[in-house]
Amino acid sequence: MIYLSNLLGKNVYFERKIYGKMVDFAVLESSPNPTISKIVIKKNGKKLTVSPSNIEIKSFGAVLSSIKGPFLPYDEGDFYLNEDLLDKQVIDIDDRRLVRVNDIVMDATNQLKVVGIDIGASGIIRRLSLDRFIKIKPKIIPWQIIEAFDYVTGNVKISLSQNRLNKIHPSELADILENLGNKERLSIVESLDARSAAKAIEETDIKTREAILEELKASALGQVVSKMHVASIAGLFYKVNPLRIREILKLMGTERASRVEKILDFGSETAGAMMRTTFWKFDGNLIVKEAYNLLFEQKPKPEAIVITNGNEKLVGTIYTKDILDSDSLAQLKDLVSERKFVYPNVGVNEVILLFAKYNLRLLPVVDSDKKPIGVVKIDNILEKIEQRTQVDELI
Repeated sequence: MIYLSNLLGKNVYFERKIYGKMVDFAVLESSPNPTISKIVIKKNGKKLTVSPSNIEIKSFGAVLSSIKGPFLPYDEGDFYLNEDLLDKQVIDIDDRRLVRVNDIVMDATNQLKVVGIDIGASGIIRRLSLDRFIKIKPKIIPWQIIEAFDYVTGNVKISLSQNRLNKIHPSELADILENLGNKERLSIVESLDARSAAKAIEETDIKTREAILEELKASALGQVVSKMHVASIAGLFYKVNPLRIREILKLMGTERASRVEKILDFGSETAGAMMRTTFWKFDGNLIVKEAYNLLFEQKPKPEAIVITNGNEKLVGTIYTKDILDSDSLAQLKDLVSERKFVYPNVGVNEVILLFAKYNLRLLPVVDSDKKPIGVVKIDNILEKIEQRTQVDELI
């Protein structure tokens, strides 16, 4: 096992004289354990690349077999371990988090190959040449688990299979998106299926959400916004570039675009602006057994369900757990535990007070005929409070 940090800066010799120093290693092919394709030597201030077949790695550095070549100019299009990967952040799929590359692990059994990255403190200690005095066990992640590099362009980006990314919870994906650079962030979003991408974007803070929708390619944008809640898009209406908003509304289709405009008519500090227009609604005459059958295939199941009467007017709210724990022949209207609601023009402050006073998780929003037109969730309340806190910190 050889660490990149043990090779960088080491002398390269030819006929027992110093020829230059090793400063980087390139890989070109995407495979479980890619081989080193070029070794970068710095000589007289210039970078040259040499084939690994023309150089032998030793404990004291490296030895060139010939200085007649083949030498190639330094190619910025290659993917370099030192320049493009060391100290960068990549995704650890197993632990579902961003990790920092503190060192790179290689194997030289037959040919020099990359086998993993060290994300532990041992990598930093090794680079400071303190590993002789401080012994810490390396924390190595196998290369095939990371799979986060574009070998063609040299950019650190996500090239993971959709299945693996889509299994990460939206809130965990949101944390990752918030901590990545814009290029890497967009690569993740484009690697997800549309529904997973939409959920993850909605979980991010307003600044990240705005950046993603501003820069996302048109081919992916239409699919993602079609899965996002109308209220989430309305919340960005005055933050995103007007031309981009016009494009988003066009991609959403006439019906959903009109719902965005309707939410905006309520004003940004009202229940109508905060509400989600897609929600679970059951007729109160349904019995528990029928409701259970409707919910059985849903993953995840809704936390709460709005209950209406035969005229589509609000009866109240039931928490799903209460349905599952009730008599199978009981009617839903008899199980309603919460009857509070608001009209769309009610101010945000009043809505927040209702959630706090009655420990609500969901609050229906109704029209003048008391028919449900949306719901405000506790997530919407927490997001609004967070936005206000961020504004206060900037003042």
